[in-house]
Amino acid sequence: MKKSAATSQGQYKDRLKKLQEMLKGFKVTGCLIEEPMALFYLTGLQMSLGKLWITPKSACLFVDGRYIQACKENCPVPAVLVSDKAIHEFIQKEKLKTVAFDSQATSYDRFSALKKSFPNVQWHPAPKILKEIRAIKNPKEIALMKKSAQLLWKGFEHIKSILKVGITELEVAREFEIYCLRHGARGLAFEAIIAFGENSAKPHYHPGPVKLKKNMLVLVDIGVDVNYYHSDMTRIVFFGDVEPRLKEIYAVVRKSQKAAFEACCPGVTAGELEQVSLKVIRDAGMEHLLLHRLGHGIGLETHEFPSLTSAGDDKNAVLKPGMAVTLEPGLYIPGVGGVRYEDTVIVTPRGATNLYPNDKLDPTLAKKR
Repeated sequence: MKKSAATSQGQYKDRLKKLQEMLKGFKVTGCLIEEPMALFYLTGLQMSLGKLWITPKSACLFVDGRYIQACKENCPVPAVLVSDKAIHEFIQKEKLKTVAFDSQATSYDRFSALKKSFPNVQWHPAPKILKEIRAIKNPKEIALMKKSAQLLWKGFEHIKSILKVGITELEVAREFEIYCLRHGARGLAFEAIIAFGENSAKPHYHPGPVKLKKNMLVLVDIGVDVNYYHSDMTRIVFFGDVEPRLKEIYAVVRKSQKAAFEACCPGVTAGELEQVSLKVIRDAGMEHLLLHRLGHGIGLETHEFPSLTSAGDDKNAVLKPGMAVTLEPGLYIPGVGGVRYEDTVIVTPRGATNLYPNDKLDPTLAKKR
């Protein structure tokens, strides 16, 4: 088991208190946390299996023999060797009758087992129970996200330095991963998307053996994990003189993203922010080239709450200071190429701060190789 140095013991206790306050609004006597990333967020401990029972005034972590010693030494709440008897005793002691659980992370089989093991408990579904708490990053988390973004930018600069005629998408992706690992990344946040030419019209493309040629567009969508916090960024490189249509949609995407960034501030909803971006694209007559939402929350995972869309469940989610979100409008012409431009920004009391440098409006690689 590894313990993160990302936040102090007090930070985890603060997170638990926020969840305990939230339970009062759910009108339940407690909640059960089992999803590994949620356990990590609340305890700072990495474990593949654990059961964190929380009431408005107490909490107890139940783990098996693999983790018990480390948890007793490092967990911000009491840690107990897991058994049905131990959990039943906790339930009886705390008089737990209604218990919230993450219905989005819990399988049907697991839910059936819970009902069978604890027949006297009424289960209250709470999808992504921690999403709103996790959405607001504290200063230490923001500092770690900035560190992750800084390494990612260096990785992007490394990518540009190795682009040459004949290099393949896969080679670029592997070189990027090796560079980031050598310079402090725990790993990639997701598989690097390196797409040459017409492959850039496929938003979630997987790099292959395609070789770079002169006058190709290169789409680079990359992210790394540094100290457990993820970064995410997309840039376009013109490897020579690309098609005029691609230059045209690049200009529109940049304008759309700029409008979204300027509108990104506390009080704006996810749906409203996407509409700002969409207006620029509609005014350019290019809405038919859209394939995905404006962006998403990011932190310990690449995709977190809220989803920046005017059509989904999060459309009315209100932006608040401390939220970290991506802004990534994209336009795609099948068989020709696509453009996506993505930054990660932190919502501040008066607007937003970009974690990446403002790239030049002409992304042509300075030196053709």
